[in-house]
Amino acid sequence: MLLGIIAGLTTCALWGLTFVAPRAVTPFTAWDVTIARYCIFGLACLMLMADRRFRPIGIARSRLLVGLLLGGAGYVGYFISVAFAVQLAGAAVPPVIIGTMPVFLAIIANIRDRSAPWKVLALPLALIAIGVAIVNAATVSAADVAGTESILLGVLASSAALAIWIAYGLANAAVMRSADAPEGLQWTGLQGVGAAIGSLLLLPLASFDF
Repeated sequence: MLLGIIAGLTTCALWGLTFVAPRAVTPFTAWDVTIARYCIFGLACLMLMADRRFRPIGIARSRLLVGLLLGGAGYVGYFISVAFAVQLAGAAVPPVIIGTMPVFLAIIANIRDRSAPWKVLALPLALIAIGVAIVNAATVSAADVAGTESILLGVLASSAALAIWIAYGLANAAVMRSADAPEGLQWTGLQGVGAAIGSLLLLPLASFDF
């Protein structure tokens, strides 16, 4: 239990860096940060595949393609949206919007599985919705006209990131619940390679030279 709590706290702390990095590396663009991040991630996955546990051995070709697509579209699409959201709306609004992802996944799961009565979920969901509305309203009202447009675009980018990650979570969960689900280490490594491939497709949009 203690190790699980520490792992959860560490995950949240590292996840928070997603919303700090795009503002901290100016003048590099969102494209630059995305390319660098996922090229490093993909390279690390390839290096780990020196260990057989990380190699996608015994996975069907169709499943291999799904893994690569989830890495390319899910990871890269999500992070591009987050990076633009942070640059447009600052580091406060995007985490509030994207942080509702577990709530939406819980709602979708409950619609599918009916694991909890809706009357039990109604109050917590309403409080979360009110909190998100208050944070965004306060941020927009404190900005000037030009800033308001930028914040609204940031909210739109945050919503896109939320939608992408929900779709990724549902697709990934479907694979891992299947009877022939791949090993977690293999699946992560495969998606890392897919993310690297997806990020390389963005090279024409980069601002740095090679």
